Amino acid sequence: MEPIRLELPTGLDVGPVNVYLFRQPEPVLVDAGLKSPESWEALQFALAEHNLTVMDISRVIITHPHVDHFGQAGTITAHSDADVWICELGAAWLTDSAEMWQQRLDYYRQEFLQSVGYEPAIIDAVTGGMKAIGDQSDPIPPERVHTFAPDGVLQMGGLAWQVIHTPGHSSAQTCFYQPETRQLLSADHLLQTTPTPVVERPLSAQDRLPALPQFMQSLDRVAALDIEAVYPGHGRPFGPRFDLDHHAVIDKQCARIQQRKTECLQYIQSGIYVPALLVDKMYAHHPPQFRFAGLWMLIGYLDLLLADGAIRQETISGVWHYYPTGD
Repeated sequence: MEPIRLELPTGLDVGPVNVYLFRQPEPVLVDAGLKSPESWEALQFALAEHNLTVMDISRVIITHPHVDHFGQAGTITAHSDADVWICELGAAWLTDSAEMWQQRLDYYRQEFLQSVGYEPAIIDAVTGGMKAIGDQSDPIPPERVHTFAPDGVLQMGGLAWQVIHTPGHSSAQTCFYQPETRQLLSADHLLQTTPTPVVERPLSAQDRLPALPQFMQSLDRVAALDIEAVYPGHGRPFGPRFDLDHHAVIDKQCARIQQRKTECLQYIQSGIYVPALLVDKMYAHHPPQFRFAGLWMLIGYLDLLLADGAIRQETISGVWHYYPTGD
């Protein structure tokens, strides 16, 4: 059985989000959309087109704990008997979302944004926007939340789907692969437009995880799968069944990342050492108020260059500086 794509509005720059419906043997949703009146209305209308209501949903399976994918799950549980499932790595975002958001905001405000060289006014603007996005979800009663292992198996549409942990865009990102039908629910790991590697708060006693290098490794894992159809978290399905092979999508993304990594190194070699200044150069084609969106990718390029040994990092007066190796 093929998943049915339901497209829900988010009001965010990322555009609409895909929620996937399996009708049989029980109604199951993969992801839930953002919490908003517009999304709630769109979900009810989409379900009605398949002779279903929210009350009919038995399970909601979350691919990763980003608000445009799980924000509406709390509303669904309030209007149905549905349980919500998520990889154990991201469960806290569902049961204690306010605390998780506060911890991320504190990390960005007190550490990360200062380290990249942003001034207080920009830090306030960025964290204010993040807080507004965090408000677009509700916590789910813990007794309604269930977890699966990052290498587990889920039953959907009468078939067994393999859970594939694909960190990069999110450390708890999971995709679901059905080997007999060669279908992949790729969430935000594999999109036609490269997803951003979100910088996350390090866990206690751990360094910050290098998200873009993890993303590249996860792409390799997905590239090795025999896939006929890819159902992404945003945008239209693709794959050989839809005349766009997933290898072509992966190859294009990897080539673009390598190109931008080289550009980043060239700017560093020219004497631009601080991430906040590098963002202005790398994303000069965007208006200043939108350049922060490029920071996550920039940090990813820096992480790749560090892994290559092409640059070294120093912290000066609390701000990260990156220099060509040998300088």
